[in-house]
Amino acid sequence: MIPVWKKNKSEVTEEELNEFYKSKFMDYQDPITSIHVNVEGMLTYNALLFIPKKPIYDMYSDRNERGLQLYTKGVFILDKCKDLIPEYLRFVKGLVDSADLPLNISREMLQEDKAVKKIATNVEKKILAELSRMLRNDRNKYEEFFKDYGINLKYGIYEDFGAKKDSLKDLIILTSLNQDKKITFSEYLDSMPDAQKAIYYAAGKDKESILDLPQMDLIKEKGYDVLILSDDVDEFMIQVLKEYEGKTFKSITNEDLDLIS
Repeated sequence: MIPVWKKNKSEVTEEELNEFYKSKFMDYQDPITSIHVNVEGMLTYNALLFIPKKPIYDMYSDRNERGLQLYTKGVFILDKCKDLIPEYLRFVKGLVDSADLPLNISREMLQEDKAVKKIATNVEKKILAELSRMLRNDRNKYEEFFKDYGINLKYGIYEDFGAKKDSLKDLIILTSLNQDKKITFSEYLDSMPDAQKAIYYAAGKDKESILDLPQMDLIKEKGYDVLILSDDVDEFMIQVLKEYEGKTFKSITNEDLDLIS
């Protein structure tokens, strides 16, 4: 019997992947999406990754150790190898089977192994590419994903002094005050008046609390949109980003708002 992750992607149906996921990771719901990776060459490995429909109840608990299952040449090595997945993608389930690792590799060796580091980098890129595809091609599904896991991507931007911000910034969606829906930073720029010089935002629980701010009269008069930051991490994320495509982020509550002209 050939394991499902070693089969060619064209040989495996979505139904087979869903059933494998539910059986392997003890979930009763189909995953939001699955990512099937087969790589041969200087580095040879197979990966099968899943984003669960809903976060597990203790996802952020210390008891819930992140990591992907690790196999070497089809032999199970480790249940949760945290070196294969970054902290901000801790919600991803799955496994990696590499032909380039020894059967007796230890946890300590994994941390320094160049093949593991390369696989981890490729796995992260594959996951982000799948999220980008979902955002482009299935907006409703992406918004459902972001409702449950978007905070992880925001923390991914904030962590390590913004080391991942360029990879993650186009996956962020925030509520637009004018459009009353979630939009990307790129979509915000597309709707900006020519005279607008900055991307405006305000921290608040909801649209109503933002509309009550005294600065909103001037904002509405100018026809500018405002992004609503409703998560605690949002302002930290914006401070790390600083700007998007040459447009700086500016809070409408700043003393130097400079809208009178």
